[in-house]
Amino acid sequence: MRMYFSATVLCVLCVSVIGGVKDHDFERSPVTNPEHHISPIQEDGNWLDTYGYSAFEGQFPYHAEVRIKPISLSYVHTCAGSLITLKYVLTTAACLYRWVNEFGIEYSFVTLGSLFNGDTQWEQRINFTADGIHTHPLYRYPSYELYNIATIRLDCPATLNRFVQPIRLPRLTDIRTYEMMEGTATGDSFVRGLKYLRNQVMSNKDCQRDILPGVVITVQHLCTNSFIGGVFCFREYGSSLTVEDENGRFLIGIADHVFWCSSKYPTRHVRVSYFVDWIQTNSDYILDL
Repeated sequence: MRMYFSATVLCVLCVSVIGGVKDHDFERSPVTNPEHHISPIQEDGNWLDTYGYSAFEGQFPYHAEVRIKPISLSYVHTCAGSLITLKYVLTTAACLYRWVNEFGIEYSFVTLGSLFNGDTQWEQRINFTADGIHTHPLYRYPSYELYNIATIRLDCPATLNRFVQPIRLPRLTDIRTYEMMEGTATGDSFVRGLKYLRNQVMSNKDCQRDILPGVVITVQHLCTNSFIGGVFCFREYGSSLTVEDENGRFLIGIADHVFWCSSKYPTRHVRVSYFVDWIQTNSDYILDL
């Protein structure tokens, strides 16, 4: 597989140092326990709730934080994505659509290089514009149920090192459902560094039975089991779900329906393998057979 791993020089003009952006400007769910932990902890009263594990530096080099400052709003919208090539990030359409089409973008950038214990020395900030955003043409806001996928073209390529690397996607011929495999979900890097959790991938039939009534589960989706792994309080919209096989780690899902961590519902993800042709058309990723 050709994955664009050649070294490149990061364009200085593409790297953002955004003045005046403070932590409290970011749109976030309340954090009840911001302390740094090396093992999962549970919220009092619910044994499934967990803030996850703290990642070590370079453990998830494909993780991307997406920041968008809408023109008419006072805060910076944030969600997550995955670096799939030097110049493209994969995320959900819901992560981007409203802010681009309803409010307009004042500025936007992606942060690469996993935050580790508050250390930003490996961080790369690369701008993108509305022209670089490609949402699936069949996606319809405000419904997040179907075709909830998008790519972001960065203004200049990322610089690859041990802290920033693309993640591979499923092969075109990969027809597995990934049921019963252990999925690793990245989460929030906003407080004291990147967090992650492992959950078992469940069948769509079981997911539809266990998820909140009215939430649609189709062939475009896959789910993870909260009862096998826990409920991730630091999960972000657009964040990655990966599994490992004999060829290493690859991306199978993008979080697109996340419940409050006090619930026990499964987490729904966009099934990446369903959209690999669209991803190849709307990025410079070259799929392997």
